[in-house]
Amino acid sequence: MIKYKLLLLLGFISFTAIAQDEESVNLNDINDKKHEFRIDVMEGLIVPALDLSYEYVISRYSSAGASLNVSLESDNDFSQQFSFTPYYRQYFFNKKDYGARGFFAEGLLQYATGEGRIFDFNNNIEEEDWSQFGIGFAIGQKWVSRNGFVLELLLGGGRYFGGKDFAPEGFFRGGVNVGYRF
Repeated sequence: MIKYKLLLLLGFISFTAIAQDEESVNLNDINDKKHEFRIDVMEGLIVPALDLSYEYVISRYSSAGASLNVSLESDNDFSQQFSFTPYYRQYFFNKKDYGARGFFAEGLLQYATGEGRIFDFNNNIEEEDWSQFGIGFAIGQKWVSRNGFVLELLLGGGRYFGGKDFAPEGFFRGGVNVGYRF
């Protein structure tokens, strides 16, 4: 009777080890995925603008990437027409076997161009083109499914340097991004 119990216990342990090994293979597939593309759905609905992002996973705790934002309307109250935003992210509280997901903080730079409006003494509107360079910070949360789909919430902003009277002093960074990691 003891032999049968011992044999049953060894069989159960072997089955459990094989199941865990298959689980780690699936997670290793996720670890191999280092590239990610995303689009900001809120930016397209509210502004309207096209905001595309690319991110490269450096490790399970960090990544680097860039966002490109192009306004889809030329005659609107939103003065920014184009921006390029490279960033570096650090992920925190990452307790899963795969990384670059969860709560993060990012440091960013931004180059933006647009059109500003100023009023002269006769209350006539003059439009001037501007280009600015700035620095900022954002926080967010990212979820990554096992098959690579991404959902991200982001909120932050920054300040431009060397501003002109008709250019904005700061910028907002945020949105709801969906994408795919491969």
